[in-house]
Amino acid sequence: MGKITVSEKGGDFALLVQQQEFKELGLDSKACYELVKAKKGIWVLVACENPVQKENPLDKKIFALLKKKNLKDRVEKRFETFLSTEELVRFNELLKEGGVVAFKLSPKYKMAVYKTREEIEKNVKMDFETGNETSNKTKNETSGEKIAEGKSSGKKASEKKVVGKKESETVGTGKKESEFFEAKEKRPDQYTFEKDGFLVFKNAQNAKILSVKLKKEIDEGKIRGIKSFDGFYYVVENALYQRHRANVLSAIKEKAAGVAGIAEQIEISKMLARVVCELLKDEGEIIEKRKDNFQAI
Repeated sequence: MGKITVSEKGGDFALLVQQQEFKELGLDSKACYELVKAKKGIWVLVACENPVQKENPLDKKIFALLKKKNLKDRVEKRFETFLSTEELVRFNELLKEGGVVAFKLSPKYKMAVYKTREEIEKNVKMDFETGNETSNKTKNETSGEKIAEGKSSGKKASEKKVVGKKESETVGTGKKESEFFEAKEKRPDQYTFEKDGFLVFKNAQNAKILSVKLKKEIDEGKIRGIKSFDGFYYVVENALYQRHRANVLSAIKEKAAGVAGIAEQIEISKMLARVVCELLKDEGEIIEKRKDNFQAI
C-alpha cells in the first residue's frame, strides 16, 4: 500500500491518497469519513453512518441563478451562457443526477426550460391526465364506497353490490380496490397508487416528472412503468404486478382473451388486467392478437 501524505489546504489539512490505493481501499469520493486515533501511531478511518455533506458552493450559485433568471433565460443552451466553465461542468453533473431537469411543457417546443427537482416535485400533485391540480371533487369521487349492478348470474337487476370497498375493508385484506373484479371503472386520471396500486395517464411531461419523483423506487425495482402503443403511460407498484402476473399468463395460456374476460377469470378489475397485460407484452411474454385481445406466447 502506498503512502498517504498530509497537505495543508486553506488553513486546513487534507489526507492525500494515490488513485490506485483509493480504489483498492474502496473509498467513495462523495462519502464522509471520520479519522479516529486507535493508539499511538495507529489511526482508523471510519465511514460516517449519517454523513452531513456540505453544500457544494457551485450548486448554491447555480440554483440561485435558476431562481433569479426569468423563463426565457432558463431555456436550454441560453442558460449555459450565464455559467462559468467550472459552473458549467457542475451544471451538467446536476442534470445527470436529476438535481436539475430539462423540462418541456409540450413536445412542440424545440428547447426545454431548466427547472430544479424541487420545482418539479411541487407539481407532482396534479391530475395526470390534464396537468391540472387534482381537485377535491376528484379525490372524493375516488374514495368511499362504489356501487355497481350485480352480475347477471342469477342476480336481480335491482340488486346492488358494494364494489369499491371501504378503506376499512380493503386494509384488512391487504388488497387494493383494483384487485376486485367488481371495481367500478374510473377515468384514467382517477387511478392512484394509494387506492389502486397504479397510475394511468397520457401526458408525457408528467411521465418525466414521475421519473424524477420516483427515481429511488424505480432504481430499487419497487415501481415500474411503460408507455404503450395506445399512447398511455402505465406506472405500477411492482409487488402488485408480480401478484397477478402468473394468473394473467395462465388465463391466456391456451387461447386468446380480451381484457374483460381476463379480468373476470382471475377476479381483478379490467384496468388492472390491462396494466398487467401491457407489462407482459413489453416483456415479450404475450402478444396482442388484435386490439385488447391477448394470448401467451
